[in-house]
Amino acid sequence: MTRATYRFRQFGVTPDELAEPVFQAVCVSGEEADCGADSGDQEDEEALTRWMAEHTRDTGHERFRAAPWSYVMVKAGAWQ
Repeated sequence: MTRATYRFRQFGVTPDELAEPVFQAVCVSGEEADCGADSGDQEDEEALTRWMAEHTRDTGHERFRAAPWSYVMVKAGAWQ
């Protein structure tokens, strides 16, 4: 029988200073299924709010899943 040897590695996560965060919302209004309308990436929270307000105005939908997205860098560290 062959025995396996496992090694672990540390990883570090840091913000990507070259990338700007983006904001996104998806409409989750609907009784049997979510609407699914997607704002796509918005440059700031004001633009995201404007998109949601316009979607609510046009459809009457009031429920969204919203998130700020940031970019990060993952660097492999030493083997343990």
